Amino acid sequence: MAVLLTNNVASTLASSLTPSSTSLTVAAGTGAKFPSPVAPDYFYATIISTTGEIEIVKVTSRANDVMTIVRAQDRTTA
Repeated sequence: MAVLLTNNVASTLASSLTPSSTSLTVAAGTGAKFPSPVAPDYFYATIISTTGEIEIVKVTSRANDVMTIVRAQDRTTA
């Protein structure tokens, strides 16, 4: 199991998340900037809301612009 890293990668969400969302979609065409984990590998991503709230998620897979996530990592809230 390896934690994958990529420096200075950013995008915006293509749609809002709910507290129970298990995937997120980034802006069209920007998913390729992020790692493509294959189980058991993963990477962490930080989501920042328009009001400044921060959530860290664990990304376990990525298909184009859609990422499968585990919410509320490192004591953050979904």
